[in-house]
Amino acid sequence: MSFKNLELKFKYRSDVDQIHADFYSKVLEKSIRYDRAVGYFTSGSLAVIARGLEKFLGSEGKIRLIANPHLTKEDIEAVQLGYEAKYDVVARSLLREIEICEETIREDTLNILAWLIYEDKLELKIAFTNNNSLYHEKFGIFYDGFGNQLSFSGSANETVGGIRDNFEKIDVFWKEHDHARITDMVKDFESLWNNTTNGLTIIEMPDILKEKLKGYKKERKPIKPTEIKPRPYQKEAMEAVIGNNWTGILEMATGTGKTITSLMIANEFYKQHGRIFLVIIVPFTHLVEQWEDNCQLLGFSSFTSCYGNKKVWAGKLHTDVRDFNISMIKKHVVITTYRSAASEEFNELIDKLKGKSFLIADECHYFGVNSLRNHKFTGMEAKLGLSATPDRWWDEDGTRFITDFFGDTVYEYDMKTAIQNGALTEYTYHPYITNLTDDEMDKYERLTKRLIHLYGSDQPDHEEISEINRKRALILSKAENKKAKLFSIFREKERASVSHTLVYCAPGEVEMITNQLSQLGYRVHRFDSKVSLEDRMQILKSFAEGKIQILVAIKCLDEGVDVPSTKTAYFLASTSNPREFVQRRGRILRTFPGKNIAEIYDFIVLPTGTSDQMYKSIASKEIPRFAEFSRFAINNYNAREIVGRELQTYSLEYLMDKLPWEVYREFQENMGAI
Repeated sequence: MSFKNLELKFKYRSDVDQIHADFYSKVLEKSIRYDRAVGYFTSGSLAVIARGLEKFLGSEGKIRLIANPHLTKEDIEAVQLGYEAKYDVVARSLLREIEICEETIREDTLNILAWLIYEDKLELKIAFTNNNSLYHEKFGIFYDGFGNQLSFSGSANETVGGIRDNFEKIDVFWKEHDHARITDMVKDFESLWNNTTNGLTIIEMPDILKEKLKGYKKERKPIKPTEIKPRPYQKEAMEAVIGNNWTGILEMATGTGKTITSLMIANEFYKQHGRIFLVIIVPFTHLVEQWEDNCQLLGFSSFTSCYGNKKVWAGKLHTDVRDFNISMIKKHVVITTYRSAASEEFNELIDKLKGKSFLIADECHYFGVNSLRNHKFTGMEAKLGLSATPDRWWDEDGTRFITDFFGDTVYEYDMKTAIQNGALTEYTYHPYITNLTDDEMDKYERLTKRLIHLYGSDQPDHEEISEINRKRALILSKAENKKAKLFSIFREKERASVSHTLVYCAPGEVEMITNQLSQLGYRVHRFDSKVSLEDRMQILKSFAEGKIQILVAIKCLDEGVDVPSTKTAYFLASTSNPREFVQRRGRILRTFPGKNIAEIYDFIVLPTGTSDQMYKSIASKEIPRFAEFSRFAINNYNAREIVGRELQTYSLEYLMDKLPWEVYREFQENMGAI
C-alpha cells in the first residue's frame, strides 16, 4: 500500500491519458487518506473512481473535502440523510445494509455519499469567498500507510466531467525534489480546513444544512404568500368540492388554473379543520418544483419531495407522518410522482396517517395505471382529482378505477366558456391537407390488410393488433409531405417576424427538424427528454424573452410545463388520443401580456388515389382532431370550408361534426371496423 511502487508521470493530460483510470483510481487504492480542495463536487464522481474507492474504503480510508456551495439538490439530500443517520434510527437503518463494492459504488452514488458521511469516512465542508465570487481552486493530497504524501493540482473538478469527460490537465508531485511543493499544499489545505485562510469562510456541513444551504446555486428565493382571490368559476369549483364532502374531480380546461383552484380548496380544508397533511401526486419530476412554487404562493411552507431513490426520502417521510400524527406539525405538503406513489414504501407510510389528510392527483387520468391498483390511500379524508380529460383512452377499467376512488366530476369548466370569459386566449385554426407518398400508402394498406385478418380470427392476437395500430399511426405522424410543407412555410416567412412558436413532431424527428429550421436561419431549440431539467428552465426563459424563436417538441410540453408566451403552434404529429392534442391546445391558449390571439396550424393526412374504404379509414382517425380544434376557433367557417372540400368527394362531410369521444364510442360498438 505504498506510493513507492507506483509508476507515475509528472502530468496527466486528456489528450494521452485517462485521468480517472491512470491517476485517481490507481493512487486512491494505495491511499489511506485523501484531502481535496475543489471548486465543484458531485456524487457522480464516486462512480468514476469506484474501483480505487472500493479498496480505499476497505483500508479504512478517509476523505476530507472542501468545495463551493454549488451542489446538486440530489447531493444535498444525500448529504442530509448521512448526517441525519447519526441520530435518527430510521435514517440509520436505510444505510446499515449497504454493501461497499465497485458495483454498488457505480450504481448508487447518492446512497454511497450518504453512507460515507454517516460512517465518518467523508467529511465535507463548504467554502465561501468573502467578496461573493466563486471558490474555484483545485488541488489534492493523498497519504499512504507509510507516511508518504503525493499532491496534485490542475483544472479538474471532482465531477464526472472533471474526472472523466472534460479535457483536463493535472500536475503531480511525489518525488524528493517536490517536497517543498507538497508541504506547501498540505499547509494550504490545513489552513482551509481550520478556517484560517484570508478571503474565505469555511463552514461545517451541518451548519449549512441548518441554514438551508445559503449560496446553493439552484435554491430559489422563498415565494412570499400573496392573497389570491378566486375568480368566480374557481369559487364555484371550490363550493362544488366542499359541498361533496371534499371529494370529486375538477374537469377544467388546460390553462384555467386547476392547480391554484385545488390549493385554494386545500387551504379552506386547513382553515376549517385546523390541520392538513397534503399529498400531491404529479406525472413528472419536473412538475414537483412547479407545484412547490404554487404551494408557497398559497401559504404552504413545509415540504417533502418523494421521488427517485427511495432511501433518500423514506426516512424524512416517516418522520413527517410521525410528527403529524402526534401534532408536532399541523400543515405539511408531500409532493410525489405517480411512479413513487405506487411504491410499497410510500403506501405503507401514507397508510399510517391519522386524520385530516388531503390528496390531490394532478392529471388524475394517470391514477388509473395498473401500478396504483393496490394503493393504500383510501384513508385520505379529502380526495381531489384534476384533469382536462379524466377519462382514459381505450381503458374503461382504468376510468372506472378513477371514478370509484375520486367519485364523479363535480365541476366542469370547458374551453368554450374559458375563452368567452377571457381565461384563455382566442385562436385561429389553419388545417393543411397533406397526402401520403406511394411508399407510405403501400405500407399502410399492407398493415391494414393484416389488421383485417387479425380481427377476423377466432382468437385475435391483441398484442399484434396493438403493434400494427401503432405502426399505422406512425406512418400518419411521420408523413414526409408534412415536413416538406412545414419547411416550405418557414422558407417563405420573414425570419425576424417569427417568435414564440412551437412545432410538435413525431418521435425520432426532433433533431432533424431542429437542424433544418436552424439552417433556414431561425433561432431554434429542441425540447425533449434529452434536455436536462436545469436546461429546460433556461430554454423556456429564453423562449419567453424571444431569444429562441422556435421550440421543437415531442411530448415534454404536453402536461404541466407552462409556456404561456406561445403564440403559434404547428401540429406535425398527434395521436388520435384527445388527451394529447387537447392538452397541447390548452398550453397554447394560456393568457400572456401582449398576447391577444393564438394561431394553430394542423397537418391533416387525407390520401388521394386510394380506395374509398381506405380514405374513410384514415379520415376517421384524422378528422376528429379537426372537429375538436375547429369548433372553438374564431375562423371556424373558413376551416370547415377547406376540409369540407376534401371530404365532399367521398361524402364524408359529416365527420367534421364527430368529436373524438363520439368516434371512440362508435369504435367500441363496432370493434371489427377498420
